[in-house]
Amino acid sequence: MRLALMCWLGVMAAYPAAAAQEPSPRAGFRFSPEAGATLRSLWQESVEAQQERVACLAADIRGDTVFVSRILRIEPDAADSMGISATASIERCGPPKWDGTVHTHVALYTEDGPSRRFSGQDRTVMRLWYGRWRSDGVFCIVYSERSAHCEADGVVGGLRSRPRVVR
Repeated sequence: MRLALMCWLGVMAAYPAAAAQEPSPRAGFRFSPEAGATLRSLWQESVEAQQERVACLAADIRGDTVFVSRILRIEPDAADSMGISATASIERCGPPKWDGTVHTHVALYTEDGPSRRFSGQDRTVMRLWYGRWRSDGVFCIVYSERSAHCEADGVVGGLRSRPRVVR
């Protein structure tokens, strides 16, 4: 099962999640001040370069919330045309230190802006991450300075639905 929400990356101590299609009225994603600031910086860098950027993220499930505490940028290297190396994020962003990845979507998807959802290619990279680490993961797309779409596998209504590590 998967918890998927649109998130607002604000400037408060615990970033409130503005949810769309929440499985639970209280379930959500929140970002530490450090993680939120890093995501905004990652977005700005991505917009300036007109290339996607990627980072590792660390998250904990606390009651009905997925709390993203830390973000680690991955420098573009051996990247595709959008500036992302799937291999680097898969190898670098695994347990026990990291719980998944976040990346930016800057290319226009519609006249209104970038895609707000994971693409088929994004889902392939997520599947490769699962294959490598055999663990539930947390993944986010940042599509504006203050907005993201995040998903956490193994979470239903903010509660873990199965063991974290799958053998």
